[in-house]
Amino acid sequence: MRIEELGNDSLTGVLADYIVNADQLSDLFSYMPSDNGWLELRRNDLSERSFSHKEELVSLLEQTHQTLPNNQACMEQIHKLKQANATVVVTGQQAGILAGPLYTVYKAMTAIVQAKQYEQMLDVPVVPLFWIAGEDHDLDEIRFVYTTKDLAWSKKMLHDEANGQSATDKELPEGELVELINQFFKGFAETKQTRRLKETTLAFAKDAKTYSDFFLHVMHHFFKDEGLLYLDSGDESLRKIEQPFFKEIIEKMPLLQQKQVLGEENFVRKGYAKPIGTDASNAHLFYKLDNKRRRLDFEDGQFFIKDTSATFSKEELLQLVEEHPERFSNNVVTRPLMQEWLLPTVAFVAGPGELAYWATLKDVFSSFEFKLTPVLPRLSVTFIPRQVERHIYSKEEQVTDYLMGKGEALKQSWLESQHSFQIEAVADQTLAAFEKAHLPFRELAGEMSPTLHDMSIKNKAFIEDQIEFLRNRMRKEIEFRYATELTKYEEALTWLRPLNQPQERIVNPFTLLNIGGEDIFSRMLDEIHEIPTGHMLVYL
Repeated sequence: MRIEELGNDSLTGVLADYIVNADQLSDLFSYMPSDNGWLELRRNDLSERSFSHKEELVSLLEQTHQTLPNNQACMEQIHKLKQANATVVVTGQQAGILAGPLYTVYKAMTAIVQAKQYEQMLDVPVVPLFWIAGEDHDLDEIRFVYTTKDLAWSKKMLHDEANGQSATDKELPEGELVELINQFFKGFAETKQTRRLKETTLAFAKDAKTYSDFFLHVMHHFFKDEGLLYLDSGDESLRKIEQPFFKEIIEKMPLLQQKQVLGEENFVRKGYAKPIGTDASNAHLFYKLDNKRRRLDFEDGQFFIKDTSATFSKEELLQLVEEHPERFSNNVVTRPLMQEWLLPTVAFVAGPGELAYWATLKDVFSSFEFKLTPVLPRLSVTFIPRQVERHIYSKEEQVTDYLMGKGEALKQSWLESQHSFQIEAVADQTLAAFEKAHLPFRELAGEMSPTLHDMSIKNKAFIEDQIEFLRNRMRKEIEFRYATELTKYEEALTWLRPLNQPQERIVNPFTLLNIGGEDIFSRMLDEIHEIPTGHMLVYL
């Protein structure tokens, strides 16, 4: 394995400004990683705060991790967290099937690396923690996986019916999950670890009861030796701990709504699109009604759920929090707030999209007398199989061109350089000459009768179709002659720019494990001692 770091030129959008043009966004954040001393400042700020619920939280973490296999590293991290000055590096993601796309794993790896680094720098315990967004109820965002066949990616969906339940509550259909896993592994090139990986996932499918449960077991399998801790936001026991802060959110709802709108307006004024873009009545909380997770709204002093008869006064909602905290959950605005209240978070690891919405929340945080949690961009990686590396090297091309979506143009340019047949030029000339030659024929037909004119139009289209047919057959003849090399190009495109998307957004972690080895994540962590700001290439 060889690692290459690309420069900051590979960055785009808000992330590029956050890293390269920090002054553009610095007023939207309380801490900037580009500033000297931000880490010590954050530690000192945390030391002045009280986390009176910490003992309950640690007890919940112990209950969660005691049942996991190979949990020694996790239990050691929980022991560290009991210390008064302990802090955490937090990241999180929805409970995707088979862990979701690779960027989920890269978030976890970033948290692990940064926790180790900050622990050395601060000389205090720093623990990595993964926030499983089990409260999320959007099933379509988590019940799929991409697999390959004949150098083409396809999306495989788990056959299950969304019913408004969260990922923590929604039971997995075991038979359908087993079928999905079987389909997924059919697309794998057989390696020495393929069978073992499949058996492992099938075992998890048999034991897991819910989407969150399955996700937890898969992620723990990847990082069991690193002691990455997991907190399921949909856990009813966690809701009981969060109860006081849900009340505070409800008490401050008008101010929260006002500051959320203001924060997004400030972000948009800097030239960016709205990352959240919700309506002003959104209360940024969900309530479980009839066993379905429903959005709460707040307007004119009243809480309500749209398209239902459910309405609540502030006092009634506060009483419901007291009696049934398990019915409440956060959205994209209040989740960061809850994490800040709940955990001594030294930093949060975010993807580019998350970074954008975090940039709107500083005023929301200040409403609760919090500073905005420091935000760290996650690791961004493209892995390069050996055969792809050999192909690119042999053609004297650059990996970055493929990452930027130029791979198809490279393929066509190479193909055109291999022959001297002027297929396109001659075909275009033929069509132009035919158009000119056929025009008098159509005109004559039009003079004779409307029916003949219609026939002449169809005649023209038929002949043009035949010319295009021959053009395409000539193209295919050239492609057939150079099929071996073109297949290598297709393979490079398949791996480096799948479905014309960044690899980390399409490819599943098990796909990488299959070709890179079951210890690939551990080996990467051994090599990465500091998270680079730019994109990283990993040559297998």
